[in-house]
Amino acid sequence: MGIFKSEKETKRVIFNVDIDLVTRLDRAKECARLMGKKLDVETAIDNELEKFLKKAEKKFIELGVDLAAVKMGEQTEDNEPLKEPSIKTPAEKQIDKTAVKNKNQTGI
Repeated sequence: MGIFKSEKETKRVIFNVDIDLVTRLDRAKECARLMGKKLDVETAIDNELEKFLKKAEKKFIELGVDLAAVKMGEQTEDNEPLKEPSIKTPAEKQIDKTAVKNKNQTGI
C-alpha cells in the first residue's frame, strides 16, 4: 500500500476521530505537503472500513437480518425514522413457517 494519494470517486462522510490521531494525521499531512505530496489517507480508511463492514454484515446475517430489505434514509409521513428491522431467532422463523403452512392447509 502506497502512502501517497491518487484521485478516485469518493463520497464525503464525517466520523468522530480521537484527537491524538487527528493531531498526528495533521502533522503527517503537513510533512507530505512540504514534500509536494498528498497522503493517501482515504485508501487506508477504505481498507479498514471494508474489514469492519464485512464483520458487521456477517453478524447481521447470523442474526437473521435481511440487509437487502433495509432501505436507507426512509422516514414515515410524520418525519419519524422507520423502526429498526425486527430480528427473529431461528425458532421464531420456524414458528412463522409453521403458521403459514397451517394457514395454507386450512385455507384460512
